[in-house]
Amino acid sequence: MTVRNGVASAVVAAALLTTLVACSSGGGSDEPTSTTPSVAVPTSANVTLPAGPLALTEPGEALLWSDTALLPSHTFRPDQQLSGFTVTGIEPAADGALPDSFTHGGSPFFIHLTVTQAVDRQRNTLSIAGFAGSADGVTPALTLTPPDNVAGCLATPPPETLAKGQSYATCLVTLADPDTQLTRVIYWADTGEEQFDYKSAPVVWSDGSPAPTSGAPSGSVSPTG
Repeated sequence: MTVRNGVASAVVAAALLTTLVACSSGGGSDEPTSTTPSVAVPTSANVTLPAGPLALTEPGEALLWSDTALLPSHTFRPDQQLSGFTVTGIEPAADGALPDSFTHGGSPFFIHLTVTQAVDRQRNTLSIAGFAGSADGVTPALTLTPPDNVAGCLATPPPETLAKGQSYATCLVTLADPDTQLTRVIYWADTGEEQFDYKSAPVVWSDGSPAPTSGAPSGSVSPTG
């Protein structure tokens, strides 16, 4: 009996010592040691447009999350009217958020976007065609309108009319190749006009970190649907 109690006590003491060492040093554990909490991506933004005449955001501009770009209200009428487009972020979709029949083996991410009316009289239907997720800030991933009733990604249709300064928030789904992280959102619309050549030089939203310099392309390309 004494021997068994002594062995048990030694085992408990060893277990406690191992626990204390693991807590005090990250070198002997394969588990992540970071305690930084994950930050949820805002689904909308409060946008204040600049005063005075509107200036088109130039192709190739690098922006941070929640920055606003002034881009064509209608991708294929770039000289008609501008609106404000604010990308608040991109995030991986929760497991099971979308059916396999939609993703076809791709890894889905949600793009959260706020669109703001920038003129007194709306002439064009506001369009979000031309936005896509990207791994490198250049290559667009396949980006689509989500199905109805997707938790965490509500595809709000554009209002028929908005007063100047009014906004609406919407969401897109972008699909990555397996094991590829989409960390950027680009506006890469092929407007057909040299002055507005965003396909060659996309506007890029990110957290400001350097883009990856290697890796496979981040999925197939397609206009937003």
